[in-house]
Amino acid sequence: MKALIYKAPFCMEIEEIDNPILQPSEVLIKVHAVGICGSDIHGFSGKTGRRLPGMVMGHEISGEIIDLDSNVKKFKVGQKVAVQPIIYCGSCKVCMEGNTSICLNKKMIGVNMARVGGLAEYIAVPETNVFPLPQDMSYSLASLVEPFAVGISTARNSNIQQGKIVLIVGAGLIGQTILLAISEKKPKKIFIVDNNKRKLKIAEKLGAIPVDFTYQNPVEHVLKETNGLGVDIAIEAVGLTASVKTAMYATRPGGNIIWIGNSQKFIELDMQDVVTKGKSIQGVYCYSDDDFRDAIKFIDRNHATISTFVEEKVTLANASVLFAKLARNKKKLLRAVVLLKT
Repeated sequence: MKALIYKAPFCMEIEEIDNPILQPSEVLIKVHAVGICGSDIHGFSGKTGRRLPGMVMGHEISGEIIDLDSNVKKFKVGQKVAVQPIIYCGSCKVCMEGNTSICLNKKMIGVNMARVGGLAEYIAVPETNVFPLPQDMSYSLASLVEPFAVGISTARNSNIQQGKIVLIVGAGLIGQTILLAISEKKPKKIFIVDNNKRKLKIAEKLGAIPVDFTYQNPVEHVLKETNGLGVDIAIEAVGLTASVKTAMYATRPGGNIIWIGNSQKFIELDMQDVVTKGKSIQGVYCYSDDDFRDAIKFIDRNHATISTFVEEKVTLANASVLFAKLARNKKKLLRAVVLLKT
């Protein structure tokens, strides 16, 4: 089968690799669509070190079941599905506590070398990682289930209540999914910070108050708009020192800060501001299976709005060119999708 192999920073090539062999309780999926995540772009450029040469990327996957191991009973050939990419053991202490996204033994499809990702014609996946889709949901739209599961998980972990004031730092796709998810909780205000005018405009149409840090100090603006107090909850969806500081200083004493961004391994942090003002910092990584199911339902009932987030579609043959453009900031898209079905 054909697969797009990551060779080195800014280099991917299509190669023929062996078709996957079904293991017990696995399903064989013909991949139809794969979203290009920001983390894939960072990995492609060599910035994070989380993508290694020789691997097949792609973890935002939708496709069609074409074969089943004999042990699989709840799916059938021809079924349209989305793939939850975190393979967890289910038996470690963390999994037993219900936190499967941070399983001590996890492997992640398309993120580490242990599992071939979605930028290949076929993948074999444990049946526990396969989720049925509505038959009328397009494959390109279904590739957004994974990032929307992040938004659903963030909203759930943030414990946002009606009437609260919220700040989102980062208006990329993850920031937009969080915005939509927390909007259903009916907060009083949602500020969103970025320097991309187009993405801020999209967020404004979805109900957020845009703050462009190119022209204004976001902390000063948020404090002014909250009578000097700050927001109740700040969600950091970038993962850089500057964005972390924005979230922290814009949060009220006793407020909560959620870290979902994951770009920079080490950051500088004003510990005294956190301690003396009693602020809480919580990291949120990915999602539970229930979040993934809820994301499918969320997209299904909001498909008209969410379908506009897919701003470009390319074939597998043209994907490496688009990766390079995105990595060099020659294109800035909410989401591009690679279509594999021929």
